[in-house]
Amino acid sequence: MRSPLLFLSAALATVIVAACSSNDAAPPPTAPPTTTEAPIPGIPEEETPAPVVAKDGGPQVQPESKGCAVAPKGAGTIAKQATTAATKARAYHLAVPTGVKTKQALPLVFVLHGAGDTAPQNMHDWFAVDATMGRATLTVFPQALPRTRSDGSGGNIPRWDLSGNEDLAFFDAMLAELSDTYCVDRAHVFVTGFSSGGNFSQHLACLRQKDVKGMGVVAGPGPFTDTCSGAVPVWMTHDADDNALPVKDARSSRDFWAAENGCGTSAWAVVPGRPECKRNTACPADAPLVYCETTGVGHDVPAFAVASIGEFFGSLLK
Repeated sequence: MRSPLLFLSAALATVIVAACSSNDAAPPPTAPPTTTEAPIPGIPEEETPAPVVAKDGGPQVQPESKGCAVAPKGAGTIAKQATTAATKARAYHLAVPTGVKTKQALPLVFVLHGAGDTAPQNMHDWFAVDATMGRATLTVFPQALPRTRSDGSGGNIPRWDLSGNEDLAFFDAMLAELSDTYCVDRAHVFVTGFSSGGNFSQHLACLRQKDVKGMGVVAGPGPFTDTCSGAVPVWMTHDADDNALPVKDARSSRDFWAAENGCGTSAWAVVPGRPECKRNTACPADAPLVYCETTGVGHDVPAFAVASIGEFFGSLLK
């Protein structure tokens, strides 16, 4: 159910839809008021079981992942996979790193495309967050189904479902299958994406908190539910000149997660070497929040974003 706190920007209804835009999304919820601070200009429960260390002293193994007993397959490839979710045939591509060994627990990253842009090789090439995580990682590139926005507009193109259960069921099916066939480190499952993919990443961070251990979002405000019930590590970036999804919605998302993570919105420090990014210094160590606000990029991916998301996810592995 969409939150009654969500508000729709009037400008959004008049935006011209780009091929990989996510204009179908409603704006994110407004955070509970914790301060009278104005938006920062120009800034940018279920417990996971304790991991078990492999007998050979290698990477940590999550005992709930059945795939830890299976010899990994497809190393060094990106292969198409098929599954069924909510009675519909679905597809995703899986990138398996080279040199993977049996019982080597691997973080899992879901990379979610923008509306209309479903080419997995494209996403692998220009959204390779695994390249800077500092650890061998399974990367999955799910494919959305063609659909209009919830109000029937926007054209029938691949986009993520933000109001129903189809794509939530798809996520559940992929995670279950991958955990049965690969040694997935279930303590380190992350979601990331651009535009519509960023919107759905936020949605998953709320509705699948027992599984999602961190998110990285580019130009994709959210979440789109009132059922969030816990803290999630968050990295976000949005451009002040985004003409598809207004920056005010990203600022609302920033403040929402600041409240959800128990941080408040008054304590921020510039990220070293990245003046457009600020880290909330009041957040708990296990629920960091970084918000970056650029200018002149528009509805696109800033050059630093993908590597920064990978580094953020990598910091959560330590």
